[in-house]
Amino acid sequence: MTEEKKYITKKITERDIAIATKFAEERYEKSKVHYMRRRQFNETKIKYDIMIGALGEIGAYKMLKKDYGIEVCKPDFEVYEAKNKSFDADLTDNKGRKYHCKSQSIESSSKYGRSYILQWGGKGYGHTDKLFRNTDNNDYLIPTEVDVEKKEVRIFGCYKVKKIMDEGYVKPPKVKWLEDTKRAIYLKDIENMPYYERWGRLNKFSVI
Repeated sequence: MTEEKKYITKKITERDIAIATKFAEERYEKSKVHYMRRRQFNETKIKYDIMIGALGEIGAYKMLKKDYGIEVCKPDFEVYEAKNKSFDADLTDNKGRKYHCKSQSIESSSKYGRSYILQWGGKGYGHTDKLFRNTDNNDYLIPTEVDVEKKEVRIFGCYKVKKIMDEGYVKPPKVKWLEDTKRAIYLKDIENMPYYERWGRLNKFSVI
């Protein structure tokens, strides 16, 4: 962990990258029509973004399990048919807590700043992000940044989703044409929250 406790860094392996890459390939093939409906046509970028999301989940799992001893389920990289797809949290633990992992590549954060884009109101172009579905006090956001070249996932805390929403940190995106279908959480907003809101709950959950 960094001295300022701004983030935790977890190493990822070649095997992790291979698992995430395979998942991205399979998910794209199953969901390509869905992406087209959302006006996403860049196959290479879509697959890369899916891989980044999977690696972020792996990093978050390693942090929860190894750093805090929390009994959390492994990331589920099974590719489901649309009718069987779940929009539940990415990770859950044995106490009923739900961890929603949001990941950004180092390339994206360098270009746009550290931020996490959420699907808000399908408008005919896709589902509404799970963060907006029946959120309760057991929902937590884990924002990450993935550096594939360095084989690292940086994790910026574990935030109660309801608190983020109550504080007004879910905002329209800065890119105007995304306003109808997207919302954004900017790390510069939430990283100024008190220590307990960023990291303290993990210390409370920890069994180590």
